[in-house]
Amino acid sequence: MKHSLRTYLSSSVKRKMITMVVIMLIFVVSIIDMVTYIVSFNFHLKDAQSNDAQKVQFMSENMDDAISYMGKLMDSISQDAELQTMLQASQMMSYEQRRQLEQVLLAKVMYSTDKFESVYLFNTEDFLVKLNYNPSGNPNIQDDVQSQLRKQRYDTVGRITWRVNNGVIYVERAIRQRDSLKMLGYITISLQDDYLKQRLQSETSRYSLVFDEKDNLLVSSSEDPKINAQDLLTKAKDKAVGVPTLLEVEPFGKMLFTTYVSDQANWRVVSLVPLKEISKGTELIGQWIIGIGLIGVLVGVVLTWLSTKHLIAPLHDLKKVMDQVETDEFDQKVDIRRRDEFGRLGRSFNRMMHKINYLISEVYQKELAQRESEFRALKAQINPHFLYNTLDTIRWLSMYGENKKIENVAVSLAHLLKSNLVDGKDMIPVQSELDYINAYLSIQKTRFENKIQIAIHIEDSLKELYIPRFVLQPIVENSFVHGLENKIGTGHLSIIGVRDSNYVKLRVIDDGVGIEENKRIVLLQSNGEENPGSAKGTGNGLKNVHKRIQMLFGEPYGLTIVSAENSGTIIEIILPIVKYPGDPYRSEEKGELAGV
Repeated sequence: MKHSLRTYLSSSVKRKMITMVVIMLIFVVSIIDMVTYIVSFNFHLKDAQSNDAQKVQFMSENMDDAISYMGKLMDSISQDAELQTMLQASQMMSYEQRRQLEQVLLAKVMYSTDKFESVYLFNTEDFLVKLNYNPSGNPNIQDDVQSQLRKQRYDTVGRITWRVNNGVIYVERAIRQRDSLKMLGYITISLQDDYLKQRLQSETSRYSLVFDEKDNLLVSSSEDPKINAQDLLTKAKDKAVGVPTLLEVEPFGKMLFTTYVSDQANWRVVSLVPLKEISKGTELIGQWIIGIGLIGVLVGVVLTWLSTKHLIAPLHDLKKVMDQVETDEFDQKVDIRRRDEFGRLGRSFNRMMHKINYLISEVYQKELAQRESEFRALKAQINPHFLYNTLDTIRWLSMYGENKKIENVAVSLAHLLKSNLVDGKDMIPVQSELDYINAYLSIQKTRFENKIQIAIHIEDSLKELYIPRFVLQPIVENSFVHGLENKIGTGHLSIIGVRDSNYVKLRVIDDGVGIEENKRIVLLQSNGEENPGSAKGTGNGLKNVHKRIQMLFGEPYGLTIVSAENSGTIIEIILPIVKYPGDPYRSEEKGELAGV
């Protein structure tokens, strides 16, 4: 997939230009977005730190206002002369007197009832009066306060104390006589659930907590169980008061952390704001930039496509002409009437085609003629070797008066020569080459009689395929002359033909005397030394067949020799699968040119 996409993009200059424009625009948009994000984020962060410090300080001041208000209210109640007089006689107080005490207490708190859940008044021994302003409120209030008087909760000096129990905030104070400071009773006020929360004025994304001077959590803007209040308190004690800092808070990640201690009650306010809330504006800006950038990329692609249509048109014309040249139509010219680089390229292409036509007509044709001459010379070198050895056999038979055998040899030789003269084609079917081989072997059997055993195994699928004329006969001849003739005892010769994938493989195998290693290495090399007059031959037949095959089909084809001294020789001929005898030769499997 990746390779196909790369191939598609790289196959056209127009696509390359559009791809470059897209990459450039994406790169520019990415740089702008990244720089804008960093600058905007730092700006928003500094602004958020400044605002957060002011907000947390304001929440702390609100806490002080609440403390101050409750302090004044407690003073007003506990210092009231009438209330103190009634508390002194509370041990023997009748029902009417309790009702009167309740009215006095009600008059003191009637303007603050929006802040209370309940007000409890005790003497030094027992419960006296309860004012309930929220009958449906928290039932834990009654269980915690009215069940019995717990004097240890109150400050003996008469200072106001705050505590939290079961989620309820209590404000408590001991009542002493103004003159003698004699203990007269106790008062407890339970505040409404949202009284202190309202003073936090916390946004939905902010987590705010308030701890009293004894590090007890009084109120929190969120009941999220993932918030560890004690852990935040520990961190708050290590941070500078009123200085917002970025802090990693599990499981929320980075948060803007600010703490402030109130001036009046020494209460600590802790505030947390998720960093993602601060960066919302920055992310929105980034999204807008990306959106505008994508639109810019699309517009850039369209404009590039339209603008390059005229610019690339000459190149497209040149490509069409070059496609025709690839089909060997060299008489082509391109008409680009422009003064830019494309115009110069078109004129240079026309001059080049003129020179190519000249080379084809003058030089290339000469080279073809020279190559054809060399090929026919190589082909002609095969026949004299065969003729020489055949005549030598006839001479040998005549010395012993073997007239019948001489007749058979002469007939076989005449058959070979006649076939060569009648059919002058360079490519022949494998079956025709086998006919030549059988005629040749008939001559050799006459000479060697039973000294050599011959076996031929050729696959039927090969017999209709085409191979060059006389590629097999010189190999067989070489096995006789250089391998089997000097062998002591019976020799064996096998001719095997198989079809392997896109190749035809012919093997000539003998168990003769073999070839020395140093001779085998140079046997197929072209050294220009030939001696056709030798009675035994020189091995040039192998070299000529090898060179002839490579001239026809290329270097992947030809002969390979495997031999060991006194162990025999295997000569393998590798040829392409050729079904059509025409020139140039074409492979049956791939339909590609197999030769020149």
